[in-house]
Amino acid sequence: MDFNGLFKPYPANRPLTDAERERRLLRRQRLEVEPAYQLSVIRMNSTFMELVDKHFAWKGFLTSVALMGFTLVAFMLIGIALVDTPEGIESKWLVFSVTSVMSLLPGGLSAWFFKQDNFRFTHYPIRLNRKTRMVHVFRINGTVLSVPWDEVFFCIAALPQCNWEIQGHVLDKNGVTVKETFAFMLHGTGDADRDLLVHYWEFVRRYMEDGPNSVAKHVKYCLPIVDKKESFAFALQRAHFEVGALSILIQIPFLLMYLAIYPGRWLAMRTCKIPVWPDEIERVCPIDANDPYRRDASTNEKR
Repeated sequence: MDFNGLFKPYPANRPLTDAERERRLLRRQRLEVEPAYQLSVIRMNSTFMELVDKHFAWKGFLTSVALMGFTLVAFMLIGIALVDTPEGIESKWLVFSVTSVMSLLPGGLSAWFFKQDNFRFTHYPIRLNRKTRMVHVFRINGTVLSVPWDEVFFCIAALPQCNWEIQGHVLDKNGVTVKETFAFMLHGTGDADRDLLVHYWEFVRRYMEDGPNSVAKHVKYCLPIVDKKESFAFALQRAHFEVGALSILIQIPFLLMYLAIYPGRWLAMRTCKIPVWPDEIERVCPIDANDPYRRDASTNEKR
């Protein structure tokens, strides 16, 4: 999991690095790899494709951590209030007060984690309009970044702990200074995962450059989150899909961990709002009901 871009925006008003230039992804360059959509498509058609953000998969993890922190602090305070005071302590309320002060750090940190995950948005979609050749990014604060596809500097970017992700940089007129950064859903750890990012990039690139016919066959399932919050059944189905290619010995611990954090995910999803695109963006993103390349949650069972 990776929370870069969630706690605070990516660094801005900085020059492109040499590493970013070396790992640049070119829009016009076709890569001879199999495109991979990585269960990131919310909907797709001949006009636009909408993708889920990088934080969606682990939504609720921070809430689960916060709930554990709140529970630990509560048990500490209740325990101190109920037990007899040790000899030499004038009042158990003194012990209670000291414990309360000591609980400020874990309690405050838990509250901060809770805030990052709740009362925001269920997800932060990215919409790629191939007809207007625009990229629309739903920001963490609820505003929308709209930038021409042809003006975005794409690259495979390095993150802490040997993590990698595909980033899009909006550059100043000088073509050097990074004004804003957004990231696509997929990220990986280590050199092997970095190579897998290319497959996802090729999926996105081909849609924009070659059209929906070039990638439609790869989209097997669309996330049913356009106008509703995910159900428990869908959450488990998505988690199982993500580890379906792994051995059963790895799948079971992963799914058990997901079940453990799901209460936090459920709470986070229920406190968050479903993102809604501005009218001016919806107007330039019409959907033809007879579009042969239309893919969304309603078509999942039909294919």
